Amino acid sequence: MAREQTPSRADIARLPGERRSAAVEAALRRESVTSELARVRLLIGFLAFMVAVLALLRLVPNVINSSLRSRLLAGLPALAIVAALYLAYEINVYSWLKKLLRAERSPPAIFLYTNTLIEISLPTVALIMGVLIVGVLPSLLGAIPFIYFPFMFLTALNLDSGLCWFAGAVAGAEFLVTCFVVTRGLEVMPADVQIVGMLTSPQQYVIKCLLLIASGSIAGFVARQLRRQLTRVIATVAERDRAISIFGQHVSTEVAELLLQQSLDLTPQEGDVCVMFLDIRDFSRLANDRPPSEVMAYLNILFGFMIPAINEHHGIINKFLGDGFMAVFGAPIQDDKQCLHAVNAAMEILHHVELLNAEGRIPATRLGIGLHIGPVITGNVGGSERKEYTIIGDAVNLASRIEQATKQLGARLLVSQAVVSLISGAEYTAQDMGLMELKGQAQPVQLFKLA
Repeated sequence: MAREQTPSRADIARLPGERRSAAVEAALRRESVTSELARVRLLIGFLAFMVAVLALLRLVPNVINSSLRSRLLAGLPALAIVAALYLAYEINVYSWLKKLLRAERSPPAIFLYTNTLIEISLPTVALIMGVLIVGVLPSLLGAIPFIYFPFMFLTALNLDSGLCWFAGAVAGAEFLVTCFVVTRGLEVMPADVQIVGMLTSPQQYVIKCLLLIASGSIAGFVARQLRRQLTRVIATVAERDRAISIFGQHVSTEVAELLLQQSLDLTPQEGDVCVMFLDIRDFSRLANDRPPSEVMAYLNILFGFMIPAINEHHGIINKFLGDGFMAVFGAPIQDDKQCLHAVNAAMEILHHVELLNAEGRIPATRLGIGLHIGPVITGNVGGSERKEYTIIGDAVNLASRIEQATKQLGARLLVSQAVVSLISGAEYTAQDMGLMELKGQAQPVQLFKLA
């Protein structure tokens, strides 16, 4: 029995296709052990119930025929011993399975089939003891044969259709053999000839045997359906976790909820998004004058409020660029107010930096932010081992060039004509900076200063 480390949902989310399928199967095996524990608990409860029934028959005198009751009382010690042995066995199995679960192991197939054989044989043992204690007819006509059914149906919780079919075959075979053995040479009174003829008729054994086998097949069908549904659930949850993990840890609660609530297609898609580029001015000089630990603390302070600002305004940080980042609004979740949200986020960030500068909590810091909206392609880029959610298009390049133009124009926030036209009516004053030649752009771009 090999030890296997069951991957978490987050681990599954990061794996490529084939390895993710194997990880889902490993997670399913863990769920199978959990389900097996639940099945054993139910069996322990069922055995305790049967002991309680035996105690009731002993304590209450008029529940069954007095002659049968006297025979039952005579065989009660043997019945109690058998019930106690099975209870002890199931309790040990339960304890062992819990250890396996903690160690993230799964039981070997030989144990599962042996355990099923032992458990499904309990009704057969009860039937044989019933024949010895109260006689053939009360045992075959009474409630004892019905004990097979809960044992068989509970095997469905193994989530293994093969075990269920095995349980049905064992139950049918044991019942058939037991009936042939106990009714052979049965001597009866004339009044009992008709019913004994029915009971000893071979086709009756075969029909009941087939019913037990059919019950095992039904349990196997249920187990297979449960396993398929559980596999789909695990795979779906892992896929959704994978989708969220693609966007990093810095995704707003609102975006995360939307990702969980709707189907998300990560294949390449075309659409308009608002792209933000943010840069910390003179960062190289600042970094050269300070030890790395201080620079890291400084960046953590800045990003510590910038990231929530982006999140709260329905954007995501797509890439960190050392002394800045690229954020997108309108992808992967569509947003009709993406430009307004981007401008609001930029203004909030600039205001917060002003406060930190005024309080002296950070070295004198200036930012440059560029915004542009345009058509892009969004989707996964990478190999089988690693993929990244990426935005590709001229809108990305133009937003980067607009951010760089803030240095030349002495602005903190520059936006394109396309952004200004989509935030008309907002309480922002846009100063027209005229047409400007930007690197990599065939035509001059009209820029507007918001801060």
